[in-house]
Amino acid sequence: MKSKKGERLPSSSSLLSTAIKDLEVQIGALKRDKTQMQGDLKKTSSAIDVDRELEKSLQEKIARLIEKEAKLNEKKKKLTTQIDQVSDKLNKVAKIKSEMSDI
Repeated sequence: MKSKKGERLPSSSSLLSTAIKDLEVQIGALKRDKTQMQGDLKKTSSAIDVDRELEKSLQEKIARLIEKEAKLNEKKKKLTTQIDQVSDKLNKVAKIKSEMSDI
């Protein structure tokens, strides 16, 4: 085939060969991108797993601290009651002492 200016047009097999080469280059680039994305996905999944384990550990630690806080609050309540009882006894002793000094 010749164009109007006398130049020869590329043959259809040459055009197809060029198109196939272009497609192969694009497929190669897509494969590299896919591999990169799979690697990124694997890293992200690993990071998520690490974060989940950390979260679980921290939740367990919080639960232990809440339990410990409850025990301490109970102990505080008992000690406050004991302090009040001792204070009452001291007041009674002071009253008796005052009454005896009046005698």
